[in-house]
Amino acid sequence: MIPSLAVLVATLLLGQARAEEPGDSPSPAPSEDDTDPEPDAQPDDTIERYRSPFEELSERAIGTTSKPVEFNWRRSTVQVAATGNHFFELNNFNSIRAGGLVRVPSGGLLFELGLSYVWVWDTPSSELLAYTPYRQPGRTDRLELDFTMGIPLAEGVVTTHPRYFPAVQLVFNAYGGFRYLIYPTGFAGMTAREVGATIFSPTITQTELDNLDDERLAAMQIDSGRYGLMAGFGNDIYLKQGVFVSPRVMFAIPVLAPATQTELLLWADFALIIGVAL
Repeated sequence: MIPSLAVLVATLLLGQARAEEPGDSPSPAPSEDDTDPEPDAQPDDTIERYRSPFEELSERAIGTTSKPVEFNWRRSTVQVAATGNHFFELNNFNSIRAGGLVRVPSGGLLFELGLSYVWVWDTPSSELLAYTPYRQPGRTDRLELDFTMGIPLAEGVVTTHPRYFPAVQLVFNAYGGFRYLIYPTGFAGMTAREVGATIFSPTITQTELDNLDDERLAAMQIDSGRYGLMAGFGNDIYLKQGVFVSPRVMFAIPVLAPATQTELLLWADFALIIGVAL
């Protein structure tokens, strides 16, 4: 009985000693009070101020497109050209004009300064009219000074026909301008002060008319208007190298007729301009 009891006690003591060994004992589960509380997580709002609703983004420009340009005339510094004109003054006289002009692009517009000489001669009708007591208003040989502004209305690259010709830059312009007439022989015998006062007069003075009487055609009554307003439209056709051709038609606008006392109210000016943009 005693030996069996001793064996039982020894067995219990051996099991308790093994349970108390460090490597075999399970670690106790940490309690909620023993864990360190983690700090509250902060939201990342670094790019918050760059965010926008989709509705707003859809109304914004998200890119740009380029338009084809064969020649960018707006970037040219100056344009020089020769001009040729034919007038339709609704009388029986013939008039042609030749000269030159300088054009400067600025702010998307074209500003022109031109100087030309006009030759006037008889037609068979005007020669017959000279045998009658009737006379027609007209203008003798003269210089003309033009200040013109061109406004582009439409433009683009166009192909030509036949197709072996190169593509060109076509610009459709509206024009408005001021034209001043100079009769050099009309100032004959006048002093510098008289000439200075005369050039600002809207009408040709009687002294000028007397000086021009020998130059007028037989059936002509010299028109008294010294300047006027012009308006019209035309095309600028630019080649890639900068050479351009500009057919144009201008019409007299008689808004200054009461001041200039002109009798040539409605007439047209057809022009062909050939030049180069530098």
